[in-house]
Amino acid sequence: MSNISVLLPVSATSDPEDLHRAHRSIIEQTKPPAEVVLVTNQSLARDIETAITDLVKTHSVSRHEHFPDAQGLGGVLQAGLKRCSEPFVARMDADDISEPERFTDQLTVLTETEADIVGSHLAEFRDDPETPERRREVPTSHNEIAEWMPWRCPMNHPTTMFDRKAVLDAGGYRNFPMMEDWDLWARCLAAGLQFRNLDQTLVRAEVNDLVDRRGGLDYAKAEIQMAWELRELDIASRKDTLQHFSLRVPPRLLPQQVREAVYQIFAR
Repeated sequence: MSNISVLLPVSATSDPEDLHRAHRSIIEQTKPPAEVVLVTNQSLARDIETAITDLVKTHSVSRHEHFPDAQGLGGVLQAGLKRCSEPFVARMDADDISEPERFTDQLTVLTETEADIVGSHLAEFRDDPETPERRREVPTSHNEIAEWMPWRCPMNHPTTMFDRKAVLDAGGYRNFPMMEDWDLWARCLAAGLQFRNLDQTLVRAEVNDLVDRRGGLDYAKAEIQMAWELRELDIASRKDTLQHFSLRVPPRLLPQQVREAVYQIFAR
């Protein structure tokens, strides 16, 4: 065991088989976590509720925390983060697969360097985890990550592990639909936290219907909100904000096929 908590949100639409697969990749780590906190804030279908119950019964490190009053993903993650008991917290989603050495490699960075938050590249697959369709690469050094922050989220959220207290002291998660992670990292950067990404692909993520989730008026509004926040935090310059409005907002309103082409080019 280690001094790691895993924070894993489960939604009403999560697939039981995917959840079992994600959980298995956690338990089979070369450095297994001390606890796996499965968090929910919705009423669940019987099959996914049964899957959670089975995991908790079968694995003593796992427990289920339900927060019916938590608002959105940010709200349930913040509530879950407060319930995590270990000093380091690893994020995962219910359809992700962590490579066996992930926790070992990331914990080494957090304990042996000044980094407060560490992530990695992310492989995306649609049907077969063994044949990813693309890889979302991110900058590795703190300075490069800071340079990306004004115009593009520099961390792959489900690959991150971080110092629990440092992130909570920076404000933790908020209800910021579709931008929960970028919002968190921006406030952490403004608070002086140190970032790093390993030059490795430590998580595979299922991304069915990716394009649909990344388009539409709501996503465009979220981009505008994010641009203003980056400006208010003094992370983005006036020029950065104008570029954000002109380069990131319009693609969210494009037809699906065009948006897919744009996504293939810019990969987020």
